[in-house]
Amino acid sequence: MTGLQTLLIVFILLLTSLTGYAAIYKYRDKDGRLNFVDDQNKIPAEYRDRSKTIRETADALGNFDSPTSEHAVDAPADRQQEDLRSGSTNKARQAYQTPIVIKGNRVLVPVEVAMGNRTVKLSLLLDTGASTTVLHRSSLSELDLPSGKRFKARVAGAGIVNSNRISFRHINVGPFQIKKASAMVINLTGKPPSYDGMLGMDFLKSHPYQIDFEARVIQWEPVD
Repeated sequence: MTGLQTLLIVFILLLTSLTGYAAIYKYRDKDGRLNFVDDQNKIPAEYRDRSKTIRETADALGNFDSPTSEHAVDAPADRQQEDLRSGSTNKARQAYQTPIVIKGNRVLVPVEVAMGNRTVKLSLLLDTGASTTVLHRSSLSELDLPSGKRFKARVAGAGIVNSNRISFRHINVGPFQIKKASAMVINLTGKPPSYDGMLGMDFLKSHPYQIDFEARVIQWEPVD
């Protein structure tokens, strides 16, 4: 099997997710908090048998139970210290939160891509089934893109499309900036989807996260 054949197979697996939905799971932890994850392996083992899958309906995200928790009543001085610690913790958490757009079970993440002195803001589909980040060329028209290395890729329902691996000055995702980041840029035909590409595992595997569907944010874990 040639390198080109291998690449085509990888892209077939990668880009079939353009029209797919990821499963969403919910569970309550020991403190009564309701948690949402997009991968069943992220559910602690002790809660996995009690987790539920959210069905892929447009209004599924509007029917969640409200999270509940119980807190002990502290003495005033202790409570003041706890509030100070809590405020510091909340600020640290907020620095690693990114607002997202949710459409059905699709999670769209705001991303900034830079080439030279120009930047564009994109909305990428968070896709754990994509091995690499893919950008739609039509969404990058404001950038002066180099040609990059050319490939052919088969997209589900769209036949063969042209693609290029292109290196950008940087790609910003939430609090993270990846300098000299590369992504696959593809030429789509037909009606474009409601997003500008896919945020793939080349980024997600090294940036752990949790999705808060009620607050509509991604909570990233700090990365050294």
